[in-house]
Amino acid sequence: MAVKLIAKKGSTFHDFPYSHPERKCIHCWIINVTPAGPNQCIHNCIYCYAREAIYSNYSEDTLIYNNLPELVEKDLKKMTLCPPISLSNVSDPCQDIPELKKEVKRLTRLLMDYGVSFFITTKGDPSFLLELPGFAEYRPKFIAITIEGTREVLRLLSPRAPGFDTRVAAADRISNMGIDIVIRLDPIFVHLFQALYSDYWFEKVAGLLDVFAAAGARHIIASTGKLSRRRFPSATHKGSSTWQRIYQVIYSQSPRAARKFEQEYIYEAHWSGGGYRLRRDLRLSFHRKVKELVEARGMTYAICQELSAQESDSPGIPSCHGLPLPFARKQADGKFKPVPGCTANCHVSCRGLSNPPCGQPELISYEPLRLKELCLQPNRASLAARG
Repeated sequence: MAVKLIAKKGSTFHDFPYSHPERKCIHCWIINVTPAGPNQCIHNCIYCYAREAIYSNYSEDTLIYNNLPELVEKDLKKMTLCPPISLSNVSDPCQDIPELKKEVKRLTRLLMDYGVSFFITTKGDPSFLLELPGFAEYRPKFIAITIEGTREVLRLLSPRAPGFDTRVAAADRISNMGIDIVIRLDPIFVHLFQALYSDYWFEKVAGLLDVFAAAGARHIIASTGKLSRRRFPSATHKGSSTWQRIYQVIYSQSPRAARKFEQEYIYEAHWSGGGYRLRRDLRLSFHRKVKELVEARGMTYAICQELSAQESDSPGIPSCHGLPLPFARKQADGKFKPVPGCTANCHVSCRGLSNPPCGQPELISYEPLRLKELCLQPNRASLAARG
């Protein structure tokens, strides 16, 4: 398997695809640094949906886009408003691949030069981005590091990704540079914890929160996962479904816990897509207990998709991401500045407003953003009303 640089065709622009009044996701510009597919991320996490998505590229090579800054700049030149940018949703942008790091640095430099909001989600070490002058001080941005369990859990779920101590050390190092850190405890499979730790499994969860707080995390995002029983062709996972993989891992540690998993992960239709989830009453109870522990440690807590903010998230946070990530407005010099008072959670924070902070009330919608909506002049009356 070789690394191959390829050119992406067309615009990179797309928002989270959820079109439902209960949408929790902020409006966002998602930029994926590789195609989806089994060989585009070396971590080989057994629960990953993106390795075998319907749009996956099954190339035997690891494919990396080498023209993203050029494509992104083309769209930035058209925009009057830029939403926060997510790097990267279908593969890790901080994999230990020199060619990938080079392209991610080029793209990050461009985003900083233009002054837009962004966040990076990784299991890797983002320290290479500190080579960019001003990266540590740049705002608004944050780095989300996924740590879905203990050392033993990570060895079973994400065996080729960096280990527990490496991820925690990366969070600690980045936090000590003054960079905002979010930890994604996502997904956390409670039956695997029960299989490994029996009656003491929840104490292990509490211990993780102590580690995250000590590493400087400001916010925790969690989920108990959504699994599919659909099988896809895969050389790495032999055509098994994500549900089967998790079941087999739990069974290898405890057949009893695996039987509970089979009974308690049930199919649920949902605004973000149907799948097998932890039974609703169980996940609500779990998240409320964890939220209490998180807040007692001085952090905030939110759930990714599977419960409403009112049911389970810390009060007062701008969105499930926990930290401010505003839209940015183009200035006379072509660069952007953050919009004061914006959360990018348009359909929640600005509901009912005729003069939202961005000046574009047409964006107050749970529908995914379209590029053309961001290339309009803001409502002049709205801007004048705010002085």
